[in-house]
Amino acid sequence: MFTILVLLIGSVTVLAVLLLIIVVIGIRQEPPTEELSEQAPSLIALLARRLLGTYVRKPDSPPNLDQGSKGHAALHATPLVGPTDKPNPK
Repeated sequence: MFTILVLLIGSVTVLAVLLLIIVVIGIRQEPPTEELSEQAPSLIALLARRLLGTYVRKPDSPPNLDQGSKGHAALHATPLVGPTDKPNPK
């Protein structure tokens, strides 16, 4: 009985260490300063994304301004152009 318990705990520990190694290697393969791309750079990075729950969804399409309320669309219809401060005369 004790032998089965030791083997069970040992196999769970080995599995946890292997998953930790996969996650660490996968994280190190991702670019450190960029956003996550749609496609993972490698299979290990893909497994790390899935294990950590950081896989990337496709973004939604941008909202259509014609379907919004008229007041909201009017705010976006006239963009500010040019500087807001007057230049200093010399």
